[in-house]
Amino acid sequence: KRYYLSGNSYNYKIEGILGQGSSGIAYLASIQLQGELGYLNTHTQVAIKEFFQKNFNGREGTTVTCSNERLLKNINKIPSGSQESFKLKHPHIVDILEAFEANNTCYYVMEYLEGGSFDSYIKAENGLSESEALTCIRQIGEALQFMHNNRMLHLDLKPKNIMRRKDGSIVLIDFGLSKQYNSQGEPETSTAIGYGTPG
Repeated sequence: KRYYLSGNSYNYKIEGILGQGSSGIAYLASIQLQGELGYLNTHTQVAIKEFFQKNFNGREGTTVTCSNERLLKNINKIPSGSQESFKLKHPHIVDILEAFEANNTCYYVMEYLEGGSFDSYIKAENGLSESEALTCIRQIGEALQFMHNNRMLHLDLKPKNIMRRKDGSIVLIDFGLSKQYNSQGEPETSTAIGYGTPG
C-alpha cells in the first residue's frame, strides 16, 4: 500500500520508515511534482519527520490521535523553536525544505542523510581515531557556534541527533527542543512538547 503526504510546496510519496524515537517517526520519501495533467515522480529523496509521541499518540487511519490533554493542544503545531532553526543555513546543520501540518500533527521535510546516525557509526567503528574525532568535534562546534551567533540553543546535543552525509561530513539535526534567546540571554521561544533525552 502506498502512502502520500501533501505539503505546502510539494507532494511526497512515502517509501519506508527510517526510524522512530520517543517523539517522532522519520520516513524516507520522494518528491512528487503535480501538474495540470497529473503527477511526476522525481528521484529526489528526502526524510520526513512526523511528530508522534509513542507514549501518547495513536492512529485512526492516517489521522494521529492523542490520549493526553496537554499534548492534544500542541500536537498539530510546529514547535516554536523549530521554526527559527529552519531558517539556519550552515554546512553542518540539516537543510529543511518545508514544515507543514496534516493528519492532526506536524511534519518537517529535510535532506536525506544517507550516512546514517553518528551514534550508529561510532558503534560500528568501535570508536573513532583521534583525528576523526577532532574533525567531527570541529564540524559540530562550527554548527553550534553558528547557532549561538544567531542566538539559538539546540538543547539536545547527542550522537543520535547528529547524522552523516555520504561524504562522511556530519550534520546536526532535531531542533524540537531548541530555543531562541534575546540579547540579554533570556529565552524568547520555548518548546511546549517533547521531553528531551533522559539525563
